Amino acid sequence: MCDGKGEDMVFTLEEIKEDLNKLTEKQFYTKHIIRSDNWYFEEYLNKDMSDVMQLIDDYRLIVSEGFGISYNSVMMVGSGKIGYSMSPPSDNNPSQSKLFMPFNDDAQVRKVSDLDIAIISSDIFHQYWKLFRKSYKLKYQNTYLHLYNELYRGYINERNIAEVDGCRRVWNETALVSKKKLRNDLYFRHDISYRIYRSWEDFEEYNIQNISKIKKEIGL
Repeated sequence: MCDGKGEDMVFTLEEIKEDLNKLTEKQFYTKHIIRSDNWYFEEYLNKDMSDVMQLIDDYRLIVSEGFGISYNSVMMVGSGKIGYSMSPPSDNNPSQSKLFMPFNDDAQVRKVSDLDIAIISSDIFHQYWKLFRKSYKLKYQNTYLHLYNELYRGYINERNIAEVDGCRRVWNETALVSKKKLRNDLYFRHDISYRIYRSWEDFEEYNIQNISKIKKEIGL
């Protein structure tokens, strides 16, 4: 794949499916999730490879400084990272699968895609787990039912933080600062959605379990 910008590093859907077939879950995770390719910067923002690498450094620095964590604890994931959703069908809603759907920028087609960014930090994970415990009220019962499953798997979604008053205020004081800088300094054009992981082990396990589910879904 070349378009005059220099050699592309992102993959087509056919190449992604081929790798699902020939690579182990860990190999696929390393190649498509951990490595530094970035579909959003290269294809959507149409940057050449030297600019892509600089943008990867810049966005990770903005987020790490905003949350007071290591630069290496920030990772873009999802369709913004590779161009296609790698979310396997939910056990509760198998008919609503987003698997292999391309990054979407047209609200008339379906919901516009977010840019998903993982934050790997035990300190932040436990900070919000403590805030959730202090903030529990009966009116948040449905949110907490979703939250328990997430906590068991070692992560917390931003959308659940935003549902609980006692957590949302603290979260916004930090998260909105980095989101504003990403839009103003790096010209991110889409909503940013954070997910906090307790550890790199939890991040890896979550992704490898999803890759395994995808392989089963497509008959591998």
